[in-house]
Amino acid sequence: MRFNPKSGNTWNEAGGMRRRLVLNIIAFAVFLYTFFFLLSILRLSFEYRHIPNEYREAANFDLTLTFLNGINPYALDTLSGNVPACVFQYGPLFSLLTAGIHFILPFIDIFTLHYLVAFACVLAAGLMAAVIAYEQSQTLMPSACVFLFTIACTWRYGYINAVPDTLGVTVLVLIFFIETRNSIKGKDFYEAALSVALLYIKQYFVIISLSLFIYKLISDKKAWVRFSISGLFLLAVSIFIINYTCPLYFTYTLLIVHGVSGQSVAASHPLFSFVSLPKAGLSGSFLAGVIPSAGEASGLPSTGWAFEILQLKSLISIFVFVFIGMIAGVIRAFASRTPRYISSRLFVIHSAVAFMALLFLGQNDGAWLSYYLQLLMPSVLIYSFVSVEKDVMDNGSKKYAKALYLILMFLMVMYTTYKMDSRLPYFEKSSEALSEWEKAYRYCDSYASEGEILYRAPLGINALSNRRYLYDNGHEMAIHQEFLDEYNSSLFYQKLFPYGGRLMEQHIRYREEMRQKVLRHEYSLVMSTATDGELVEQKDLEAGGYIKMDTLRLDMGWAYYDVDFWVLSDGDVPSLVTEGWT
Repeated sequence: MRFNPKSGNTWNEAGGMRRRLVLNIIAFAVFLYTFFFLLSILRLSFEYRHIPNEYREAANFDLTLTFLNGINPYALDTLSGNVPACVFQYGPLFSLLTAGIHFILPFIDIFTLHYLVAFACVLAAGLMAAVIAYEQSQTLMPSACVFLFTIACTWRYGYINAVPDTLGVTVLVLIFFIETRNSIKGKDFYEAALSVALLYIKQYFVIISLSLFIYKLISDKKAWVRFSISGLFLLAVSIFIINYTCPLYFTYTLLIVHGVSGQSVAASHPLFSFVSLPKAGLSGSFLAGVIPSAGEASGLPSTGWAFEILQLKSLISIFVFVFIGMIAGVIRAFASRTPRYISSRLFVIHSAVAFMALLFLGQNDGAWLSYYLQLLMPSVLIYSFVSVEKDVMDNGSKKYAKALYLILMFLMVMYTTYKMDSRLPYFEKSSEALSEWEKAYRYCDSYASEGEILYRAPLGINALSNRRYLYDNGHEMAIHQEFLDEYNSSLFYQKLFPYGGRLMEQHIRYREEMRQKVLRHEYSLVMSTATDGELVEQKDLEAGGYIKMDTLRLDMGWAYYDVDFWVLSDGDVPSLVTEGWT
Protein backbone atom coordinates (compact mmCIF):
# COMPACT_ATOMS: atom_id res chain seq x y z
CA MET A 1 0.00 0.00 0.00
CA ARG A 2 3.06 2.23 -0.33
CA PHE A 3 1.59 4.33 -3.15
CA ASN A 4 -1.97 4.50 -1.78
CA PRO A 5 -2.79 8.20 -1.55
CA LYS A 6 -5.79 7.43 0.68
CA SER A 7 -3.56 6.30 3.52
CA GLY A 8 -2.92 9.25 5.78
CA ASN A 9 0.12 7.57 7.32
CA THR A 10 1.91 7.06 4.02
CA TRP A 11 0.82 10.02 1.91
CA ASN A 12 3.99 12.06 2.45
CA GLU A 13 6.20 9.05 1.92
CA ALA A 14 4.25 8.03 -1.18
CA GLY A 15 4.27 11.58 -2.49
CA GLY A 16 8.03 11.67 -1.94
CA MET A 17 8.46 8.48 -3.93
CA ARG A 18 6.35 9.86 -6.74
CA ARG A 19 8.24 13.13 -6.82
CA ARG A 20 11.48 11.17 -6.79
CA LEU A 21 10.29 9.09 -9.74
CA VAL A 22 9.22 12.16 -11.73
CA LEU A 23 12.52 13.96 -11.06
CA ASN A 24 14.55 10.88 -12.00
CA ILE A 25 12.67 10.50 -15.29
CA ILE A 26 13.42 14.14 -16.14
CA ALA A 27 17.02 13.58 -15.05
CA PHE A 28 17.41 10.79 -17.59
CA ALA A 29 16.08 13.16 -20.26
CA VAL A 30 18.70 15.71 -19.19
CA PHE A 31 21.42 13.04 -19.42
CA LEU A 32 20.24 12.16 -22.92
CA TYR A 33 20.33 15.82 -23.95
CA THR A 34 23.82 16.14 -22.41
CA PHE A 35 25.06 13.20 -24.49
CA PHE A 36 24.10 14.92 -27.74
CA PHE A 37 25.36 18.22 -26.36
CA LEU A 38 28.79 16.67 -25.82
CA LEU A 39 28.74 15.25 -29.34
CA SER A 40 28.06 18.73 -30.71
CA ILE A 41 30.96 20.12 -28.65
CA LEU A 42 33.30 17.49 -30.06
CA ARG A 43 32.14 18.11 -33.59
CA LEU A 44 32.44 21.90 -33.38
CA SER A 45 35.79 21.73 -31.60
CA PHE A 46 37.61 19.29 -33.82
CA GLU A 47 35.96 19.93 -37.16
CA TYR A 48 37.49 23.42 -37.16
CA ARG A 49 40.62 22.66 -35.14
CA HIS A 50 42.82 24.26 -37.82
CA ILE A 51 40.98 27.55 -37.27
CA PRO A 52 41.65 29.53 -34.06
CA ASN A 53 38.71 30.22 -31.77
CA GLU A 54 39.91 33.59 -30.56
CA TYR A 55 42.49 36.22 -31.41
CA ARG A 56 45.02 35.27 -28.72
CA GLU A 57 44.73 31.51 -28.91
CA ALA A 58 47.98 31.16 -30.87
CA ALA A 59 49.91 32.31 -27.79
CA ASN A 60 49.12 29.05 -25.98
CA PHE A 61 50.24 26.91 -28.92
CA ASP A 62 53.38 29.05 -29.08
CA LEU A 63 54.09 28.59 -25.36
CA THR A 64 53.63 24.81 -25.53
CA LEU A 65 55.91 24.52 -28.56
CA THR A 66 58.49 26.68 -26.78
CA PHE A 67 58.55 24.23 -23.88
CA LEU A 68 58.74 21.26 -26.26
CA ASN A 69 61.79 22.87 -27.87
CA GLY A 70 63.48 23.04 -24.47
CA ILE A 71 63.39 26.84 -24.29
CA ASN A 72 62.71 28.80 -21.11
CA PRO A 73 60.77 31.87 -22.36
CA TYR A 74 61.12 33.57 -18.97
CA ALA A 75 64.94 33.51 -18.81
CA LEU A 76 66.94 36.74 -18.70
CA ASP A 77 69.10 35.76 -21.65
CA THR A 78 66.07 36.28 -23.92
CA LEU A 79 66.62 40.02 -23.41
CA SER A 80 70.10 39.96 -24.92
CA GLY A 81 69.10 38.87 -28.45
CA ASN A 82 68.00 41.07 -31.32
CA VAL A 83 64.86 38.96 -31.80
CA PRO A 84 62.75 39.03 -28.61
CA ALA A 85 61.06 36.03 -27.11
CA CYS A 86 57.33 35.98 -27.66
CA VAL A 87 55.12 37.36 -24.91
CA PHE A 88 53.07 34.92 -22.82
CA GLN A 89 50.62 36.56 -20.45
CA TYR A 90 48.89 33.42 -19.12
CA GLY A 91 50.25 31.00 -16.57
CA PRO A 92 52.25 28.07 -18.00
CA LEU A 93 50.63 25.05 -16.29
CA PHE A 94 48.14 24.31 -19.09
CA SER A 95 50.92 24.38 -21.68
CA LEU A 96 53.25 22.36 -19.44
CA LEU A 97 50.53 19.73 -18.95
CA THR A 98 49.89 19.55 -22.70
CA ALA A 99 53.61 19.37 -23.46
CA GLY A 100 54.01 16.55 -20.92
CA ILE A 101 51.16 14.57 -22.47
CA HIS A 102 52.71 15.11 -25.90
CA PHE A 103 55.90 13.41 -24.70
CA ILE A 104 53.78 10.39 -23.76
CA LEU A 105 51.58 10.54 -26.87
CA PRO A 106 53.86 12.08 -29.53
CA PHE A 107 51.72 10.73 -32.37
CA ILE A 108 48.91 13.21 -31.56
CA ASP A 109 49.16 16.52 -33.36
CA ILE A 110 50.08 19.19 -30.82
CA PHE A 111 47.24 21.49 -31.90
CA THR A 112 44.65 18.73 -31.68
CA LEU A 113 46.11 17.74 -28.30
CA HIS A 114 45.34 21.18 -26.90
CA TYR A 115 41.67 20.69 -27.67
CA LEU A 116 41.69 17.14 -26.30
CA VAL A 117 43.20 18.33 -23.01
CA ALA A 118 40.67 21.16 -22.83
CA PHE A 119 37.80 18.75 -23.52
CA ALA A 120 39.06 16.39 -20.80
CA CYS A 121 39.08 19.35 -18.40
CA VAL A 122 35.50 20.20 -19.35
CA LEU A 123 34.39 16.63 -18.60
CA ALA A 124 36.37 16.48 -15.34
CA ALA A 125 34.87 19.72 -14.04
CA GLY A 126 31.34 18.58 -14.92
CA LEU A 127 31.80 15.14 -13.37
CA MET A 128 33.21 16.43 -10.09
CA ALA A 129 30.44 19.00 -9.76
CA ALA A 130 27.87 16.29 -10.50
CA VAL A 131 29.35 13.99 -7.85
CA ILE A 132 29.13 16.77 -5.25
CA ALA A 133 25.48 17.32 -6.12
CA TYR A 134 24.71 13.57 -6.21
CA GLU A 135 26.10 12.97 -2.72
CA GLN A 136 23.82 15.61 -1.22
CA SER A 137 20.67 14.66 -3.17
CA GLN A 138 17.86 12.14 -3.05
CA THR A 139 17.39 12.00 -6.82
CA LEU A 140 19.51 12.17 -9.97
CA MET A 141 18.08 15.55 -10.95
CA PRO A 142 20.66 17.84 -9.29
CA SER A 143 23.66 15.86 -10.52
CA ALA A 144 22.25 15.62 -14.07
CA CYS A 145 21.62 19.37 -14.28
CA VAL A 146 24.85 20.40 -12.56
CA PHE A 147 26.79 18.16 -14.94
CA LEU A 148 25.14 19.70 -18.01
CA PHE A 149 25.32 23.32 -16.97
CA THR A 150 28.86 23.13 -15.58
CA ILE A 151 29.97 21.74 -18.94
CA ALA A 152 28.18 24.62 -20.66
CA CYS A 153 29.97 27.14 -18.45
CA THR A 154 33.36 25.51 -18.92
CA TRP A 155 32.81 25.06 -22.64
CA ARG A 156 33.33 28.79 -23.08
CA TYR A 157 30.44 30.19 -25.08
CA GLY A 158 30.44 27.99 -28.13
CA TYR A 159 33.58 25.90 -28.43
CA ILE A 160 36.45 24.23 -26.66
CA ASN A 161 39.26 26.74 -26.38
CA ALA A 162 42.98 25.98 -26.35
CA VAL A 163 43.51 28.36 -23.43
CA PRO A 164 44.00 27.73 -19.68
CA ASP A 165 40.41 28.59 -18.71
CA THR A 166 39.21 25.00 -18.83
CA LEU A 167 42.01 23.79 -16.55
CA GLY A 168 41.31 26.71 -14.21
CA VAL A 169 37.64 25.77 -13.84
CA THR A 170 38.60 22.13 -13.31
CA VAL A 171 40.97 23.00 -10.45
CA LEU A 172 38.37 25.38 -9.00
CA VAL A 173 35.76 22.59 -8.91
CA LEU A 174 38.42 20.14 -7.65
CA ILE A 175 38.86 22.37 -4.59
CA PHE A 176 35.09 22.20 -3.99
CA PHE A 177 35.30 18.42 -4.44
CA ILE A 178 38.11 18.05 -1.89
CA GLU A 179 36.35 20.25 0.65
CA THR A 180 33.26 18.00 0.55
CA ARG A 181 35.40 14.89 1.30
CA ASN A 182 35.47 14.14 5.00
CA SER A 183 37.71 11.14 4.35
CA ILE A 184 40.65 13.15 2.96
CA LYS A 185 43.27 13.83 5.60
CA GLY A 186 45.18 17.08 5.28
CA LYS A 187 42.74 18.50 2.73
CA ASP A 188 43.56 22.04 3.89
CA PHE A 189 47.10 21.59 2.54
CA TYR A 190 45.85 20.19 -0.77
CA GLU A 191 43.45 23.10 -1.13
CA ALA A 192 46.23 25.56 -0.38
CA ALA A 193 48.48 23.96 -3.01
CA LEU A 194 45.71 24.01 -5.63
CA SER A 195 44.85 27.63 -4.82
CA VAL A 196 48.47 28.62 -5.41
CA ALA A 197 48.53 26.53 -8.60
CA LEU A 198 45.59 28.54 -9.95
CA LEU A 199 47.80 31.63 -9.95
CA TYR A 200 50.00 29.83 -12.49
CA ILE A 201 47.08 28.61 -14.63
CA LYS A 202 45.12 31.81 -15.15
CA GLN A 203 45.61 34.54 -12.64
CA TYR A 204 42.06 35.58 -11.76
CA PHE A 205 41.04 32.09 -10.59
CA VAL A 206 43.08 32.72 -7.45
CA ILE A 207 39.99 34.40 -5.92
CA ILE A 208 39.02 30.94 -4.63
CA SER A 209 41.73 31.53 -2.01
CA LEU A 210 39.72 34.38 -0.52
CA SER A 211 36.56 32.24 -0.57
CA LEU A 212 38.32 29.43 1.31
CA PHE A 213 39.91 31.91 3.72
CA ILE A 214 36.51 33.34 4.71
CA TYR A 215 34.78 29.94 4.78
CA LYS A 216 37.36 28.27 7.02
CA LEU A 217 37.54 31.31 9.29
CA ILE A 218 33.80 30.93 9.90
CA SER A 219 33.54 27.15 10.04
CA ASP A 220 36.81 25.82 11.48
CA LYS A 221 39.51 28.02 13.01
CA LYS A 222 42.13 25.25 13.06
CA ALA A 223 41.52 24.48 9.38
CA TRP A 224 41.76 28.21 8.68
CA VAL A 225 45.19 28.36 10.35
CA ARG A 226 46.43 25.30 8.44
CA PHE A 227 45.13 26.62 5.13
CA SER A 228 46.47 30.14 5.65
CA ILE A 229 49.94 29.18 6.83
CA SER A 230 50.46 26.45 4.24
CA GLY A 231 49.08 28.65 1.46
CA LEU A 232 51.35 31.57 2.30
CA PHE A 233 54.33 29.22 2.65
CA LEU A 234 53.70 27.54 -0.73
CA LEU A 235 53.12 30.90 -2.38
CA ALA A 236 56.37 32.29 -1.00
CA VAL A 237 58.33 29.19 -2.03
CA SER A 238 56.84 29.22 -5.53
CA ILE A 239 57.63 32.93 -5.98
CA PHE A 240 61.22 32.38 -4.83
CA ILE A 241 61.74 29.42 -7.17
CA ILE A 242 60.14 31.19 -10.14
CA ASN A 243 62.06 34.40 -9.60
CA TYR A 244 65.28 32.38 -9.50
CA THR A 245 64.61 30.17 -12.52
CA CYS A 246 62.26 32.40 -14.54
CA PRO A 247 63.07 36.05 -13.70
CA LEU A 248 60.75 37.43 -16.38
CA TYR A 249 57.71 35.37 -15.41
CA PHE A 250 55.89 37.92 -13.26
CA THR A 251 56.83 40.72 -15.64
CA TYR A 252 54.82 38.88 -18.29
CA THR A 253 51.91 37.65 -16.19
CA LEU A 254 51.34 40.59 -13.84
CA LEU A 255 52.65 43.64 -15.71
CA ILE A 256 52.53 43.09 -19.46
CA VAL A 257 49.06 41.54 -19.27
CA HIS A 258 47.63 44.98 -18.52
CA GLY A 259 48.71 46.46 -21.80
CA VAL A 260 46.08 44.38 -23.60
CA SER A 261 43.24 46.18 -25.35
CA GLY A 262 44.66 49.60 -24.62
CA GLN A 263 44.89 49.09 -20.87
CA SER A 264 47.93 50.61 -19.21
CA VAL A 265 49.92 50.55 -15.99
CA ALA A 266 47.56 53.14 -14.53
CA ALA A 267 44.56 51.03 -15.50
CA SER A 268 46.05 48.04 -13.73
CA HIS A 269 46.55 49.92 -10.49
CA PRO A 270 43.33 48.61 -8.81
CA LEU A 271 44.64 45.07 -9.20
CA PHE A 272 47.64 45.84 -7.01
CA SER A 273 45.71 47.92 -4.50
CA PHE A 274 43.37 45.96 -2.25
CA VAL A 275 41.90 49.27 -1.09
CA SER A 276 41.02 50.62 -4.52
CA LEU A 277 39.50 47.37 -5.87
CA PRO A 278 36.24 47.50 -3.85
CA LYS A 279 36.09 51.26 -4.47
CA ALA A 280 36.45 50.65 -8.23
CA GLY A 281 33.65 48.11 -8.12
CA LEU A 282 31.23 50.33 -6.18
CA SER A 283 31.91 53.45 -8.21
CA GLY A 284 31.67 51.50 -11.44
CA SER A 285 28.29 50.09 -10.44
CA PHE A 286 27.00 53.61 -9.88
CA LEU A 287 28.36 54.90 -13.19
CA ALA A 288 27.44 51.88 -15.28
CA GLY A 289 24.31 53.40 -16.70
CA VAL A 290 25.78 56.78 -17.62
CA ILE A 291 29.28 56.15 -18.96
CA PRO A 292 29.31 54.76 -22.50
CA SER A 293 32.02 52.38 -23.72
CA ALA A 294 33.69 52.09 -27.05
CA GLY A 295 31.90 49.83 -29.48
CA GLU A 296 33.03 47.48 -32.18
CA ALA A 297 31.69 47.34 -35.70
CA SER A 298 28.65 45.49 -34.37
CA GLY A 299 27.70 48.52 -32.30
CA LEU A 300 27.96 46.62 -29.00
CA PRO A 301 30.24 47.89 -26.22
CA SER A 302 33.45 45.84 -26.20
CA THR A 303 34.80 46.77 -22.79
CA GLY A 304 34.04 48.80 -19.67
CA TRP A 305 30.94 49.03 -17.51
CA ALA A 306 28.49 49.11 -20.40
CA PHE A 307 29.97 45.80 -21.56
CA GLU A 308 29.58 44.41 -18.04
CA ILE A 309 25.93 45.45 -17.85
CA LEU A 310 25.24 43.68 -21.15
CA GLN A 311 26.85 40.52 -19.80
CA LEU A 312 24.87 40.66 -16.57
CA LYS A 313 21.63 41.04 -18.48
CA SER A 314 22.48 38.06 -20.65
CA LEU A 315 23.61 35.96 -17.67
CA ILE A 316 20.41 36.66 -15.74
CA SER A 317 18.27 35.94 -18.79
CA ILE A 318 19.82 32.45 -18.99
CA PHE A 319 20.06 31.52 -15.30
CA VAL A 320 17.28 33.61 -13.74
CA PHE A 321 15.53 30.63 -12.13
CA VAL A 322 18.83 29.15 -10.97
CA PHE A 323 19.56 32.41 -9.15
CA ILE A 324 16.04 32.38 -7.68
CA GLY A 325 16.68 28.84 -6.47
CA MET A 326 19.90 29.90 -4.79
CA ILE A 327 18.26 32.91 -3.13
CA ALA A 328 15.46 30.67 -1.83
CA GLY A 329 18.00 28.24 -0.43
CA VAL A 330 19.98 30.98 1.31
CA ILE A 331 16.79 32.40 2.85
CA ARG A 332 15.79 28.95 4.14
CA ALA A 333 19.28 28.43 5.59
CA PHE A 334 19.19 31.78 7.41
CA ALA A 335 15.67 31.08 8.68
CA SER A 336 16.68 27.69 10.08
CA ARG A 337 20.14 28.98 11.12
CA THR A 338 21.75 25.80 9.81
CA PRO A 339 23.65 25.01 6.60
CA ARG A 340 21.58 23.20 3.98
CA TYR A 341 24.21 20.45 3.56
CA ILE A 342 27.94 19.73 3.90
CA SER A 343 30.11 22.68 2.79
CA SER A 344 27.08 24.54 1.42
CA ARG A 345 28.37 27.73 3.04
CA LEU A 346 31.46 27.55 0.82
CA PHE A 347 29.33 27.74 -2.33
CA VAL A 348 27.44 30.77 -1.00
CA ILE A 349 30.62 32.52 0.12
CA HIS A 350 32.41 31.82 -3.15
CA SER A 351 29.43 33.07 -5.15
CA ALA A 352 29.48 36.34 -3.19
CA VAL A 353 33.26 36.75 -3.47
CA ALA A 354 33.26 35.90 -7.17
CA PHE A 355 30.46 38.37 -7.90
CA MET A 356 32.28 41.19 -6.11
CA ALA A 357 35.49 40.40 -7.97
CA LEU A 358 33.60 40.29 -11.26
CA LEU A 359 32.52 43.91 -10.78
CA PHE A 360 36.14 44.59 -11.74
CA LEU A 361 37.08 41.58 -13.85
CA GLY A 362 33.85 41.55 -15.83
CA GLN A 363 34.82 44.74 -17.63
CA ASN A 364 37.58 42.89 -19.47
CA ASP A 365 36.74 42.15 -23.10
CA GLY A 366 38.56 38.80 -23.06
CA ALA A 367 35.49 36.75 -23.86
CA TRP A 368 31.75 37.26 -23.77
CA LEU A 369 30.31 35.95 -20.46
CA SER A 370 33.29 33.66 -19.87
CA TYR A 371 34.42 35.29 -16.61
CA TYR A 372 30.94 34.95 -15.12
CA LEU A 373 30.38 31.44 -16.44
CA GLN A 374 33.73 30.17 -15.17
CA LEU A 375 34.18 31.95 -11.84
CA LEU A 376 30.63 32.37 -10.58
CA MET A 377 28.31 29.72 -11.98
CA PRO A 378 29.82 26.38 -10.75
CA SER A 379 29.15 27.29 -7.10
CA VAL A 380 25.73 28.79 -7.91
CA LEU A 381 24.68 25.69 -9.86
CA ILE A 382 25.68 23.20 -7.16
CA TYR A 383 24.06 25.14 -4.34
CA SER A 384 20.87 26.01 -6.20
CA PHE A 385 19.95 22.58 -7.59
CA VAL A 386 20.74 20.69 -4.39
CA SER A 387 18.89 23.20 -2.21
CA VAL A 388 15.73 23.25 -4.32
CA GLU A 389 15.69 19.46 -4.62
CA LYS A 390 15.85 19.19 -0.82
CA ASP A 391 12.82 21.45 -0.57
CA VAL A 392 10.97 19.45 -3.22
CA MET A 393 11.61 16.23 -1.28
CA ASP A 394 11.02 17.75 2.18
CA ASN A 395 7.97 15.94 3.51
CA GLY A 396 7.88 18.28 6.49
CA SER A 397 6.95 21.23 4.29
CA LYS A 398 3.40 22.27 3.56
CA LYS A 399 1.74 20.97 0.43
CA TYR A 400 1.69 24.31 -1.39
CA ALA A 401 5.37 24.93 -0.55
CA LYS A 402 6.38 21.56 -2.04
CA ALA A 403 4.34 22.39 -5.14
CA LEU A 404 6.04 25.77 -5.54
CA TYR A 405 9.49 24.25 -5.19
CA LEU A 406 8.58 21.52 -7.69
CA ILE A 407 7.51 24.18 -10.21
CA LEU A 408 10.73 26.10 -9.54
CA MET A 409 12.78 22.95 -10.17
CA PHE A 410 11.04 22.36 -13.52
CA LEU A 411 11.70 25.98 -14.53
CA MET A 412 15.34 25.70 -13.48
CA VAL A 413 15.73 22.66 -15.71
CA MET A 414 13.56 23.43 -18.70
CA TYR A 415 13.95 27.19 -19.00
CA THR A 416 17.70 27.17 -18.34
CA THR A 417 18.28 24.38 -20.86
CA TYR A 418 16.28 26.24 -23.48
CA LYS A 419 18.03 29.56 -22.85
CA MET A 420 21.46 27.96 -22.70
CA ASP A 421 20.83 26.27 -26.02
CA SER A 422 19.51 29.44 -27.67
CA ARG A 423 21.41 32.25 -25.91
CA LEU A 424 24.91 30.82 -25.62
CA PRO A 425 26.15 31.02 -29.21
CA TYR A 426 27.10 28.00 -31.28
CA PHE A 427 29.79 29.15 -33.66
CA GLU A 428 29.44 26.97 -36.71
CA LYS A 429 31.45 28.20 -39.67
CA SER A 430 29.52 28.92 -42.85
CA SER A 431 30.86 27.80 -46.21
CA GLU A 432 31.73 31.43 -46.93
CA ALA A 433 33.70 31.73 -43.70
CA LEU A 434 35.59 28.48 -44.37
CA SER A 435 36.36 29.73 -47.89
CA GLU A 436 37.94 32.88 -46.44
CA TRP A 437 40.13 30.82 -44.12
CA GLU A 438 41.17 28.49 -46.94
CA LYS A 439 42.11 31.46 -49.06
CA ALA A 440 44.14 33.02 -46.21
CA TYR A 441 46.08 29.80 -45.63
CA ARG A 442 46.80 29.45 -49.33
CA TYR A 443 48.15 32.98 -49.47
CA CYS A 444 50.51 32.13 -46.61
CA ASP A 445 51.70 28.86 -48.17
CA SER A 446 52.14 30.47 -51.58
CA TYR A 447 54.31 33.36 -50.39
CA ALA A 448 56.30 31.39 -47.81
CA SER A 449 58.56 30.05 -50.56
CA GLU A 450 59.40 33.58 -51.69
CA GLY A 451 60.57 34.99 -48.36
CA GLU A 452 59.64 35.80 -44.78
CA ILE A 453 56.02 36.50 -43.90
CA LEU A 454 55.03 39.11 -41.33
CA TYR A 455 52.18 37.23 -39.64
CA ARG A 456 49.38 38.61 -37.51
CA ALA A 457 47.76 36.59 -34.72
CA PRO A 458 44.67 35.30 -36.57
CA LEU A 459 46.99 33.35 -38.90
CA GLY A 460 49.32 32.26 -36.09
CA ILE A 461 48.38 28.57 -36.36
CA ASN A 462 49.55 28.54 -39.98
CA ALA A 463 52.92 29.95 -38.95
CA LEU A 464 53.43 27.59 -36.01
CA SER A 465 52.21 24.45 -37.78
CA ASN A 466 54.65 25.13 -40.62
CA ARG A 467 57.52 26.16 -38.30
CA ARG A 468 57.63 29.70 -39.60
CA TYR A 469 58.57 32.67 -37.45
CA LEU A 470 55.66 34.21 -35.55
CA TYR A 471 56.17 37.45 -33.68
CA ASP A 472 52.55 38.43 -33.04
CA ASN A 473 50.92 35.48 -31.29
CA GLY A 474 48.16 37.67 -29.88
CA HIS A 475 49.91 38.80 -26.70
CA GLU A 476 52.73 40.99 -28.04
CA MET A 477 50.51 43.98 -28.72
CA ALA A 478 50.23 44.53 -24.97
CA ILE A 479 53.58 46.27 -25.36
CA HIS A 480 53.50 49.78 -26.79
CA GLN A 481 55.27 53.09 -26.30
CA GLU A 482 52.60 54.66 -24.10
CA PHE A 483 52.78 51.64 -21.81
CA LEU A 484 56.59 51.97 -21.63
CA ASP A 485 56.32 55.70 -20.86
CA GLU A 486 53.99 55.02 -17.94
CA TYR A 487 56.31 52.30 -16.68
CA ASN A 488 59.30 54.67 -16.81
CA SER A 489 57.38 57.28 -14.84
CA SER A 490 56.45 54.87 -12.02
CA LEU A 491 59.15 54.00 -9.47
CA PHE A 492 56.73 51.55 -7.85
CA TYR A 493 56.42 49.44 -11.00
CA GLN A 494 60.12 49.74 -11.79
CA LYS A 495 60.97 48.25 -8.39
CA LEU A 496 58.24 45.61 -8.58
CA PHE A 497 59.12 44.59 -12.17
CA PRO A 498 62.78 45.56 -12.67
CA TYR A 499 63.06 43.97 -16.12
CA GLY A 500 59.86 45.45 -17.55
CA GLY A 501 61.59 48.42 -19.16
CA ARG A 502 64.27 46.35 -20.88
CA LEU A 503 61.65 43.90 -22.12
CA MET A 504 59.40 46.56 -23.63
CA GLU A 505 62.35 48.48 -25.12
CA GLN A 506 63.55 45.27 -26.83
CA HIS A 507 60.16 44.73 -28.44
CA ILE A 508 59.80 48.34 -29.54
CA ARG A 509 63.28 48.24 -31.11
CA TYR A 510 62.40 45.05 -32.94
CA ARG A 511 59.22 46.57 -34.29
CA GLU A 512 61.30 49.40 -35.70
CA GLU A 513 63.47 46.74 -37.34
CA MET A 514 60.34 45.19 -38.86
CA ARG A 515 59.41 48.60 -40.25
CA GLN A 516 62.87 48.92 -41.79
CA LYS A 517 62.55 45.44 -43.29
CA VAL A 518 59.35 46.59 -44.97
CA LEU A 519 61.18 49.57 -46.44
CA ARG A 520 63.93 47.20 -47.63
CA HIS A 521 61.38 44.90 -49.32
CA GLU A 522 62.42 41.93 -47.15
CA TYR A 523 58.94 40.52 -46.59
CA SER A 524 57.18 38.57 -49.29
CA LEU A 525 53.82 39.00 -47.54
CA VAL A 526 52.73 41.40 -44.80
CA MET A 527 49.47 41.12 -42.88
CA SER A 528 47.78 43.95 -41.06
CA THR A 529 44.70 44.26 -38.90
CA ALA A 530 43.48 47.16 -36.83
CA THR A 531 43.06 44.95 -33.76
CA ASP A 532 45.32 46.04 -30.87
CA GLY A 533 47.25 48.42 -33.13
CA GLU A 534 49.52 47.80 -36.08
CA LEU A 535 53.00 46.36 -36.24
CA VAL A 536 53.66 48.32 -39.42
CA GLU A 537 51.64 51.35 -40.49
CA GLN A 538 49.95 51.54 -43.88
CA LYS A 539 52.07 54.55 -44.83
CA ASP A 540 55.22 52.47 -44.30
CA LEU A 541 53.84 49.66 -46.43
CA GLU A 542 53.03 52.07 -49.22
CA ALA A 543 56.44 53.73 -48.88
CA GLY A 544 58.03 50.29 -49.15
CA GLY A 545 56.25 49.63 -52.43
CA TYR A 546 53.67 47.17 -51.08
CA ILE A 547 50.14 46.99 -52.43
CA LYS A 548 47.07 45.62 -50.72
CA MET A 549 46.36 42.35 -52.50
CA ASP A 550 43.25 41.35 -50.58
CA THR A 551 41.23 41.87 -47.43
CA LEU A 552 39.70 38.77 -45.85
CA ARG A 553 37.11 38.68 -43.08
CA LEU A 554 38.21 35.84 -40.81
CA ASP A 555 35.49 34.40 -38.56
CA MET A 556 36.86 33.46 -35.11
CA GLY A 557 33.64 32.68 -33.25
CA TRP A 558 32.70 35.51 -30.92
CA ALA A 559 34.35 38.04 -33.23
CA TYR A 560 35.64 38.41 -36.75
CA TYR A 561 38.73 40.22 -37.94
CA ASP A 562 39.45 41.93 -41.24
CA VAL A 563 42.99 41.02 -42.24
CA ASP A 564 44.75 42.90 -45.06
CA PHE A 565 47.33 41.05 -47.17
CA TRP A 566 50.10 43.22 -48.65
CA VAL A 567 52.58 42.12 -51.33
CA LEU A 568 55.30 43.87 -53.33
CA SER A 569 53.92 45.66 -56.34
CA ASP A 570 56.42 44.00 -58.63
CA GLY A 571 55.60 40.51 -57.37
CA ASP A 572 53.20 38.06 -58.94
CA VAL A 573 49.74 38.35 -57.46
CA PRO A 574 48.03 34.93 -57.51
CA SER A 575 44.91 34.65 -59.60
CA LEU A 576 42.10 33.17 -57.59
CA VAL A 577 40.42 31.95 -60.76
CA THR A 578 43.38 30.05 -62.14
CA GLU A 579 44.18 28.60 -58.72
CA GLY A 580 40.63 27.37 -58.38
CA TRP A 581 39.95 29.30 -55.18
CA THR A 582 36.49 30.56 -54.49
